[in-house]
Amino acid sequence: SRLWLRSLTTTTAQPLAATERTTYPFWAPDSRSIGFFAGGALKRLDLGGGAPQTLASAVSGRGGTWNADGVIVFAASAGSPLVRVSATGGAATAVTTLGGQQVSHRFPEFLSDGRHFVFHAQGTQATAGIYLGALDGGTATRLTPADGRGVLLSSGWLLWVRAGTQTLVTQRLDVAKMALVG
Repeated sequence: SRLWLRSLTTTTAQPLAATERTTYPFWAPDSRSIGFFAGGALKRLDLGGGAPQTLASAVSGRGGTWNADGVIVFAASAGSPLVRVSATGGAATAVTTLGGQQVSHRFPEFLSDGRHFVFHAQGTQATAGIYLGALDGGTATRLTPADGRGVLLSSGWLLWVRAGTQTLVTQRLDVAKMALVG
C-alpha cells in the first residue's frame, strides 16, 4: 500500500514519496498534512514538501483523528486504549481506559468542538460499541452497541451498522447530553 493524492479537478493521481506500506491515513483539519501509520510509528506528511516526520510509536496503529488545535488522538496498537500526541510529536498520553471486558479502542473521530471524539471499542457483546470520549480523559460513554466503527457527519449525525444485523442506522449525537437522540 502507498498513499496517492489526486485533485478532484484532475483524473490522474500522484504517489506521495516515502509512504510505502502505510495504513489508516487521516487528514489534518486544514488538509495540508496527512497522518498515517508505517514502520511501527504514527507519522505526518506535510503536502508542501519534505519527508514524513515520526510523531510517536505505534506498533500497529488502528486509526487516528486530528483537531484544529494540533492534537492527534490515535490507537497505537490493535489491543490498546486511545492516546493523544501533539501534531509536532512528543510523548503520547492515554485519553481512554480499556474497560474490564474490552480488548481495544480504535478509529477515533473528533467532533466539531475538537475536544470530544467518538470511537469503537472491541470487546464482549456487553461492552463493544461506539463510545464518546473527551481529551481530558475520564470515563467514556457508550452511545450504542456496534460491531464496527461509526462515521460522524459534520452535521452531527452518527452512522453505523446495528450490531448483529446488516442495517445502516443514523442518529443525531447530542454532545451536551452525551447521548444519541431522535
